[in-house]
Amino acid sequence: MTPRAPAMHPDDRRSAIVDVALPLLREHGAALTTRQVAEAAGIAEGTVFRAFGSKDELVKACVAAVFDSTPAVAELRGIDTTLTLDERLSAGVGVMQRHVERIVGVISVLHHAGAPGPIGPKRPRGAADPAVDAAFTDLIGDDAGALRKPVAEVIALLQLLTLSSVHPLMSTGRLDAAEIVDVVLDGTRRKS
Repeated sequence: MTPRAPAMHPDDRRSAIVDVALPLLREHGAALTTRQVAEAAGIAEGTVFRAFGSKDELVKACVAAVFDSTPAVAELRGIDTTLTLDERLSAGVGVMQRHVERIVGVISVLHHAGAPGPIGPKRPRGAADPAVDAAFTDLIGDDAGALRKPVAEVIALLQLLTLSSVHPLMSTGRLDAAEIVDVVLDGTRRKS
């Protein structure tokens, strides 16, 4: 018999279960079982159901966690602002490549397993994440004057190339973060 789970706030319990379930979801897709999650978390299967009600609710919580940009924004905010513009943006693009790879990985495994309907949060087509945009705007900072394109357009180009560099259906070859920044800045930096 699985030992009784230690007392936790319900939100903390849900978060802990999602943390354990995400790698299993990437590995097993929709075939993931609540028993696998419970065993990996060292809790009773009933604890999973008390936290989420159903496996579908657990999967939805995992998808929401993957789409949550809060950890990525925190990483972006932690980039050393004394670095050069190229170095700051390369670090930022690297953060976003990892974030997008996690999203694509979960969506892909669920899609291939036949998950119904749209996966992920509803956002207007082409809508960006304002917190990510603000963090990139701050990374550009005073170097905005060295660009011949508005900062928002430079950020949009970085995001487009970042997505295409990691998305399996869009990629024509993996560009690393520094290559993406070189392409964008070489095309948008004012000529000396």
